[in-house]
Amino acid sequence: MAPTNKSSGLLSADAVLHSGVTSILAGVQIITNGSADATLVITDDSAGTSGDKLFKAVVTGTNDSATFALPDGGVRADKGLSCDVTGTGANYIVWFR
Repeated sequence: MAPTNKSSGLLSADAVLHSGVTSILAGVQIITNGSADATLVITDDSAGTSGDKLFKAVVTGTNDSATFALPDGGVRADKGLSCDVTGTGANYIVWFR
């Protein structure tokens, strides 16, 4: 059976999604408030956002949202998955396993 991705659910603040054993970042959706830009940075870190950057994207506020599927099975994280979101009213969802 193929691995199944988990969803972070809809988040609006910085978060540590996974810590410890290896995880795979599979996809991301960033949602704006319709006017302010939204930025999301995901790092390989279990305690914040000081690890290696795995993903960074900026979505223009008027675009409302953008979805990113990561290539060929995703991106490996050895320490964890930490998210840093900025932008008024910004939300995001992360899929990982």
